[in-house]
Amino acid sequence: MVAKKLIFLFTIFSVLLFPNIKIAAQNCNITISGQVIDHHDDQSLEFATIYIRELGKGTVCDSNGLFTFENICPGKYHFIVSHVGCESKNEYLTISESIILTFILEHHDEILQHIEITGQHSNSKSGNIRYTISRDIIFELNGRNLSEILTTIPGVNTLKAGPNLAKPIINGLYGNRITILNNGIPQEGQQWGNDHAPEIDPNTADRISVYKGASAIKYGLQALGGVVILEPNEMLIDPHWHGDIRMNGHTNGRGLGLQGQLRNSSHLGNIRLTLGHQISGDRHTPKYNLTNTGNKESSFSVYLTNKKNIKSDRRLYYSFYRNKLGILRGSHIGNLTDLQEAIKREVPFFTNDDFSYEIQPPRQEVDHHLLKLSHKYRLTDEKNILLDAGYQINSRSEFDIRRGDRDTKPALDLLLFSQYYDLSYNHTDENTTKSYTIGLQYRYVNNTNRPGTGILPLIPDYINNHFAVYHITKRKLLGFDFETGLRGEFRHYFVARFENNRIIKEKLDFLNYAANIGFKRKVSKEITSHFDISYTNRPPEINELFSNGLHQGVSGIEVGNPALKPENSLKIVNEWTGHLTEKHHLNFSVFYNYITNFIYLQPQDAFVVTIRGTFPLFSYVGADASMLGGSFKSITDISKSFQWTSGLSYIYARNIAQNTGLIRIPPLNAFSNLNYTIGKTSVFNEMKLGVEASYTAKQNNVPIEEDFLLPPDDYFLINVSVRIKFKKRNNHDLDVSLRMDNVFNNSYRDYLNRMRYFSDEMGRNFTFNIKTNF
Repeated sequence: MVAKKLIFLFTIFSVLLFPNIKIAAQNCNITISGQVIDHHDDQSLEFATIYIRELGKGTVCDSNGLFTFENICPGKYHFIVSHVGCESKNEYLTISESIILTFILEHHDEILQHIEITGQHSNSKSGNIRYTISRDIIFELNGRNLSEILTTIPGVNTLKAGPNLAKPIINGLYGNRITILNNGIPQEGQQWGNDHAPEIDPNTADRISVYKGASAIKYGLQALGGVVILEPNEMLIDPHWHGDIRMNGHTNGRGLGLQGQLRNSSHLGNIRLTLGHQISGDRHTPKYNLTNTGNKESSFSVYLTNKKNIKSDRRLYYSFYRNKLGILRGSHIGNLTDLQEAIKREVPFFTNDDFSYEIQPPRQEVDHHLLKLSHKYRLTDEKNILLDAGYQINSRSEFDIRRGDRDTKPALDLLLFSQYYDLSYNHTDENTTKSYTIGLQYRYVNNTNRPGTGILPLIPDYINNHFAVYHITKRKLLGFDFETGLRGEFRHYFVARFENNRIIKEKLDFLNYAANIGFKRKVSKEITSHFDISYTNRPPEINELFSNGLHQGVSGIEVGNPALKPENSLKIVNEWTGHLTEKHHLNFSVFYNYITNFIYLQPQDAFVVTIRGTFPLFSYVGADASMLGGSFKSITDISKSFQWTSGLSYIYARNIAQNTGLIRIPPLNAFSNLNYTIGKTSVFNEMKLGVEASYTAKQNNVPIEEDFLLPPDDYFLINVSVRIKFKKRNNHDLDVSLRMDNVFNNSYRDYLNRMRYFSDEMGRNFTFNIKTNF
């Protein structure tokens, strides 16, 4: 025993005093060489930097992106790779002999590139038309909600109900026609109406993607307009704690937010944790406060992956989201005379000159839990079975202005519980020229009105049992990449609703289907064309059938229509993307969508007086409609420092039966950005200066008789920004960005904001973001 202690002490002593003894015995003649390339086109990234943290040694790539380290000892090292215009990358590698490495960075993320669907999820999606926003771009937009972040993608707009409530619009469609996937699970809660923002913190995702085609057939008939996907990056094996800390603030609303992410690996698997909190008070227009428009938002998520063996890949994800937000006080009016005046007023009723963080009624409180379990089992190298299971609880309470002490009692109190199961068999040929997926899905939704509100519920209690089968095939043929998909879906609703003070119980059954075919072909070395045609038969949702009451977020009475029939959509999408020249990237998209029985919320020429106030009346109706639209985006590298980005989008929509336009369709929008980038200096690794100009036209293609107010005038905005990546000793950047929106503090109203009936948009706003990795 004594001898063992002596040997141990001698060993420690030797290591401390003669640390080179062991190294001297090793082969320290290893050469590490390689190249740094761009993820999008495999082009080399010149003058990228590679730093080995454990050795305190770094090098700069040559003009071909090549690098070499010599006389390296065997060991485990962190390689930190950085390049101007890219997010730094940290990889932990074991080096035992001379090796050639290839590091891949995301360069020019603002391109919002098309990418092929590859990797672990390749068998779970269909459709080639996809755009991705990286975590680096999400950082620049930190403090904005998910829908606002998505507007950086051509052809995506937002439907808003004030500063805190926004839904994405993709190719003119929104709400029940957009599926949002939170880590592969369809987000529940969207079927309650158009005013409910997605209950997701975008900072829990490492990348956000959008399928603009209707070809994501796996995710159901609600994907008619497109699919929004939030997902984490594939976690790298690294037994050390890494992550980032981010802070943001904005002056309009005096908001402040803090977010963080932690990652680690062990023999049990990989873990990723995220945490965030955001608070903001009343926003203001250039002339007055938007009283009661503050919000408080918190989020948490944990993601675990475990590969038990080469055959099994298991994953677990849990997220929690809480949001408490105020609704503009001036949008809830007591009587008909005041409501009619409120719509005409320049300054809303109940506007307070004093700023406040206090959130009073009318307000909303939302909690959302999501748990996902996933198990992929490899039968052979070409075949596997994948099971995804998701469980969600969504709690929504809406508080109105009520007499006495009833302000603390919710006027709407909903609880939704859902289960989702997807079992798929995936097969890929050995030469990867053909693959197919067959899947079964079951979805259960139970929506309950919690008693005690004293008010008849807006949405009835219901249970939805939902069964689906789908088949997706991909193959390469004659130089084309083809995709086809088929889906059949059966829904059984059990609904309990009030009618004339009686409870009506009824059962509804819907059998619907969808099909799509798409192909992609390189028309030249640099340009790729995508074509997608799809047919979708979507049944009406519960809120479209049976809504009956005040929809607080949009300050209106909404009435459903039990006679609505399923929508039938025939949609064609064609996109062109690529480089016209080495320094000019182009994306052009055009689509046509013909929809019979198109369901939309139509303003009625009436107002409703209730004990909660007086509100405009909206009813769900069906009509045959068509939409023709397109978007264009161009990125030009004027020089190594100057980059010019410009784009335009427009949709022409018609109500065919009435031969008029459709309401809530985005008007023409155009933008142009100019960025100037400065490379490394003794103080920072990169500085980027930007100025943006955007123009939104007046929506003239709209039936005036179908709205309470004429569409607002066009408007023009200027924004400026600066982003600096300061140097740190550990070779990680301290990333700081400053931005000023609406530089000239213009007053305007946006056609797609339901609060335009009562108030202007927000005025000038300064924002800052700070991030550091470790």
